[in-house]
Amino acid sequence: MEYSLQALPNGKCVVREDVVFSGGSTEVVHPFYLYIWLIRGGGHTIVVDTGPKDLAAFNRGTAEYIPGGVTQEPDEETVAALAKAGVLPEDVDHVILTHLHGDHAHNFYLFENAKLVASRRGIVDGFPRSLPKVLLEPLIPGWPDSLVLTDDEEVLPGIRCFWVGAHSACSQGIAVDTARGRFVLAGDAAYLFANVEENRAIGWADADDSLAALEKLRAAGDVVLPGHDPLIMQRYPGGVVA
Repeated sequence: MEYSLQALPNGKCVVREDVVFSGGSTEVVHPFYLYIWLIRGGGHTIVVDTGPKDLAAFNRGTAEYIPGGVTQEPDEETVAALAKAGVLPEDVDHVILTHLHGDHAHNFYLFENAKLVASRRGIVDGFPRSLPKVLLEPLIPGWPDSLVLTDDEEVLPGIRCFWVGAHSACSQGIAVDTARGRFVLAGDAAYLFANVEENRAIGWADADDSLAALEKLRAAGDVVLPGHDPLIMQRYPGGVVA
């Protein structure tokens, strides 16, 4: 199965370099985009990552290392960004989360007809075992059948999820088969193309674990797409990857 793949901008910010690269400066910042990834094919409409639910709260919690916070244009908000691509929340049948941090995961509740796909290590091993059910059961329609926990497996033909860790216990990569090759969505295991292409470990993580995650991402496909690089929109005009 081959899918189309498109990056939908979901906001902009700058992030301190020590977060982006291991050993980076606390005085330098790098521009970031937030993205929602839209995958379509075989009768499926799939969203990877969902954007922040409460942007003001997210900005308060990250003010130390995202100076000025994340800003969103009206057409970059999650529902509006999808609408520009011709997709309504109710059209989405799978939501795959690269990890559970707020800027990637907290709008999952918008997609009432979707199965929610997350890392088994993140839900089961990354938290006290009693906690996920308490938090998630009231929020996920159709619990527990609508929650899919993955380790290293195909979610749909041509879409594979695999654990990478490093950035968080719940970080997974997603490999997607397209007519232009197999693309790998890195989430925050790689923030920028420089992490992948220059083999530079991310900050705020064990450097060896990060380098191992980067190697696993590169081995999983033809092209690794980092989680926050503005260059995605230059390399793939309109965000259309395949």
